[in-house]
Amino acid sequence: MAPSPTTTTSQLHLMQKGGPFEFAQVPKPAPAPDQILVRQHATAINGLDLKQRDTGLFIPRWPHVLGIEGAGIVEAVGSDVRDFKPGDEVMACLAGRARGEDWGGSYQEHVNVPIDFFVAKKPKNISFEEAASLPIGYVTAVCAILDGLKIPLPFLPQTANSRHVPSSVLILGGSSATGAAALQLLRLGYPSLPIYATSSPGNFARLRSLGATQVFDYRSPSIVADIRAHQTPGSKGIDMIADFVSAGASQTDICEVLDPAGSKIYAALVTGVPVPVRDGVTHVEVDGWSIVDMQGGKSILPALTGLVEQGKYKLPVSVKVAGHGLEQIPKVMDEVLNLSGEKLVVKL
Repeated sequence: MAPSPTTTTSQLHLMQKGGPFEFAQVPKPAPAPDQILVRQHATAINGLDLKQRDTGLFIPRWPHVLGIEGAGIVEAVGSDVRDFKPGDEVMACLAGRARGEDWGGSYQEHVNVPIDFFVAKKPKNISFEEAASLPIGYVTAVCAILDGLKIPLPFLPQTANSRHVPSSVLILGGSSATGAAALQLLRLGYPSLPIYATSSPGNFARLRSLGATQVFDYRSPSIVADIRAHQTPGSKGIDMIADFVSAGASQTDICEVLDPAGSKIYAALVTGVPVPVRDGVTHVEVDGWSIVDMQGGKSILPALTGLVEQGKYKLPVSVKVAGHGLEQIPKVMDEVLNLSGEKLVVKL
């Protein structure tokens, strides 16, 4: 006898490297004791999704369910879950399958997610589509700041541990979701800190509104001189750099903006593109998965809910809704390649 509709759910399967995608009806999963089952209302499409589709990166077996963040309503909870209940609206990092684990994957109607580290209540003042755009960029930015740059964030007190405060920070890729998240978080933590960013000119005004001291055109052939010329009198350069777009792979002289007597930390988001740095510069690779080993890591994503509801944290990038239903995802995925300052989201 065929399963009834209430016991099955839809998934979008990537059948092999490069495609194609196929739809599948599978038994609706039951949450493990430490998991919740979420009926998704929106999934964001990320650059990693395209990279996995095209290269098979982090995919241990086929078929595979792509997607690393989404938002929806809790449908069931595991036996050990106390802080969530059916009916709760949530947002989540759903990158488990991208790490070879047997949970996550946002290209499906129902998804299990562990309650520790990866899920939080949806802020009441934003939509599911907006909430789906937030978790990965925010978590990765926090990890880059805390674990990469070693900068404490005072509004995340559980994560604090003997670190130092920079004299200035340069964010490469300021208009990316993660770059704009890092900009906001640094500004929230340090109201007077000089924070510089790079982007295309069309995003300058938005980045200033999020707290950038000054924004520079990443395509300028004189970008190093431009940044150094803007330094306040007596400054010898930037203290630290956070690179969220592997900019240093092509802007190989960017480390020349660093203060020779400063911290000289270059935190680079892992993108699969090697980023060389100059001798004497401390190169640190960062990604969002370090949250699981971080002091106070379980408090990081839940803190985002309050920051958004209190108006302290805005959407880092605008949300572009590209359609409704799993069937739209293969048709619109490649739009990600042409976006700047936007996040692509599909309603489910």
